[in-house]
Parts: sequence; C-alpha cells; structure tokens
Amino acid sequence: MARGEDIVELARKSLGVKYVWGGNDLSSGIDCSGLVQQVFKAYGISLPRVTYDQINVGFSVQPNKLRPGDLVFFDTDRKRTGPDHVGIYMGGGKFIHAPRPGEGVKISSLAEGYYMDRWMGGRRVPGVSADHASGGGEAPEVAPRLDAHELAETYGASYAFFKSQPELWKLLNGAVQAQWTPEKFQAEVKNSSWWKKTSDTVRQAQMLEKTDPATYQATMEAARVQARQIAVRAGAIMSEKNISNLARNMVYYAWNEQQVMNYVGQYIKFGENNVLGGIAGQAAREIKREAYSLGVQVGDQSVLNNAQYLVRGITTMEKIQASLREQAAGLYPAFAEQIQAGANMQELAEPYRQILAQELQLPDTDVDLFSPKIKAALNYVGQDGRPRAMSLAEFTSMIRDDPQWRRTAGAADKAIGIGRQVLAQMGLVG
Repeated sequence: MARGEDIVELARKSLGVKYVWGGNDLSSGIDCSGLVQQVFKAYGISLPRVTYDQINVGFSVQPNKLRPGDLVFFDTDRKRTGPDHVGIYMGGGKFIHAPRPGEGVKISSLAEGYYMDRWMGGRRVPGVSADHASGGGEAPEVAPRLDAHELAETYGASYAFFKSQPELWKLLNGAVQAQWTPEKFQAEVKNSSWWKKTSDTVRQAQMLEKTDPATYQATMEAARVQARQIAVRAGAIMSEKNISNLARNMVYYAWNEQQVMNYVGQYIKFGENNVLGGIAGQAAREIKREAYSLGVQVGDQSVLNNAQYLVRGITTMEKIQASLREQAAGLYPAFAEQIQAGANMQELAEPYRQILAQELQLPDTDVDLFSPKIKAALNYVGQDGRPRAMSLAEFTSMIRDDPQWRRTAGAADKAIGIGRQVLAQMGLVG
C-alpha cells in the first residue's frame, strides 16, 4: 500500500520540469497524464497513459473528501467532451500538475476560478492510503472558496452539475453569499422550477453526468448495448442516432419494457429479400400461415403494419388472427360459422383441390384454395339466393365443361369410351 503523502513528495521533485506533450521523463520533460502515470509507477501502481482513461480508474471522490494522492480531473478544452487535464491532490485544496506548454510542473489551487469552473471530478486510486495528520483524512481542510463545492455536495451533486443548470447555478451562488445552511439550501433546490419539472430519474442522470462522468459514460454505453440487443431481438433496423436516443430514454426516464418496445416497433422494416427479422419476423410468418389457411390474401404492407403493431404492444396475435377470421368469413359466407369455430379453409377446400388437379391433370403444387375455380365453387349461390358450396358432383361437371378439360387425356379417354359405346349399340363392334 503506497502512502498518498509519499506520492505527493515524489511529484514535488518534478516541480519546474518543462511540459512536453507525450513526455514520460520526470526530470527532462513530462505532460499531465505522464506525470501521474510515472509517479504512481514508481510505487508499483500501474495507470493508463492518457487522462481520458485514467478517469476510469478507482472510484469517485467529492472535492471536500479529497486526500493526498487522489487524482483531480478537469475539462480545459471546451471543443472536446471529457477530461483532458489531470493532477495529483496534495491536501489543503492544492494539487500538483503539468499544466501546458511553456509552463513547468507547478502547484495550483482548486479554488482558482479557472480550475473551479473546469472541474470534472476526483478519483481515488486503489492501493493508496493517507495519514489523517497530514490533512488527508475524510474531511481535510480546503480553501474557503471551495464552500460552493461543499454546499453542492450536501445535495448529493457536484459543483460542475450546478454550473450546468442556470437556475441552480444562480441558487448556489446566492447560497454561498448568504451562507445558507445545508438544510435551507436543499429546501430551496426542491422548491426550484428545475426540481418541480424534472423527474427523479432525469435528475439522477443529470447529476451523474456531471458528478461522475466516467460512471455516466459507462452507464450510457451499457444502455446502448442493451438498446442494440433489443432492436435485433425485435427485428428493428435502427441508426446509431436512434439507438442513442433509446438508450438515453432508458437511462433518463427509466422506460419500462412496454415503452421501449413501442419506440423500437416504429423501426420494424423489411431487410434483404423483403424479410423481417426477430420478433417481427416470427409474427410475419405466423400471420402469413394463418392467412393462407383461411384463404385470405395479405399484402406485404399489411404484414409489416401488423408486425409493427404487435411489437409496439398496440395489438396481439390473437387480435390479428380474429381479424383474419372475420375477413375469411366475409370471403366465404357459406362457411362463416365453421370459420368462426376454428375451421381451416384449406382443409375444407381439399376435396375440390384434388378434383381440380385430377381432372385438369395439374401438379398438386399448382392448385390451392386461391384457384379461381375453387373459390367459385366455395362461393356458389343456390336457387334460393343463399350462399352455399357446390357439391363435388356439381364441381366435377363444371370442370368438365371447361375447354381446358377437353384438352386432357381424361377427356380423350372419355370420348373414345363414348364412341365405342355408340358403335356397339349399332352392332359395329363386339
């Protein structure tokens, strides 16, 4: 276990060493993250090389809980998101760092306006301890201007968070000037428009983003991974922007499964070869199977719409099937009661299919319920004007009246048979 005080003392030996971008030498040239990495390396603690990765090490520490050896991070380049500067906390509100080209390693104060405004967070590195007597206990002395940090922490947030919210930033400055008690400050925060108009989950996400950016980024990335998995499972085709929007809603608004699926369902689309994937694909196949069995023709757009509604929770497969049965009952009124009772129209049409295939000598695969002659037979109107199905004898007779039948071998055989019968009656054949 390395003492934070020893880490600070080693860093002090580099005071004045010139800043060199990418530098790793504590004597001849170093940059901010190189200073941190090399000092900790001397005590057997391995850290990443760059600031953006170093902020992911250890755990978050509030400004008034900092102790010698903790790392302090800042956002000094407003054109880029995330930490770009790091230093080593010394105690008493001071830190040592390699600031920029043209300046050597130096000691600065967290109370300086420049660093106070650019504060991103503190991190405690595993394997580092501190002596309470050195000011490194759980409540070290800090510079007076850090009262704003301390007051912000009484609400469970960070100075950076309050600065990101104009209404709360104004409230915090007023509280510091008037020396409000933490209780009064918290009461005023809860009476603000921000508090009243923002849900608890949104407040927590906003605070996490500014108070512990590394954890926030990890949370958002985990949500994006989950969002992508949900999209694939549903069969949705979503852009990275849409994935990020979904992830944000999941984190900020704690969307439940129904809300997530309703959002994802809007992006159910056909992929290659006009095929749907995931849950939507399963639904599409079931819809097509059900429609075929009932003798109902459904278009691709209808299938897509129903798959979307099912994923979004607007409908269910039971409701879709019931709608298809209603359509089938309208298409085949003679069988309406049987259809509503669960009958399969393809099975009811099977005898007609066999006769049509046999009489016209067609492949079985070319004949089904959608063949015009079979549909006509199933929607025949009797002499009383009521719908009924043709008898199989009537259907066979109708087929044989068709010119197509006369070109079949069966028709020729029947003609030869009739001819022989006539000749026999005339005594011309035995």
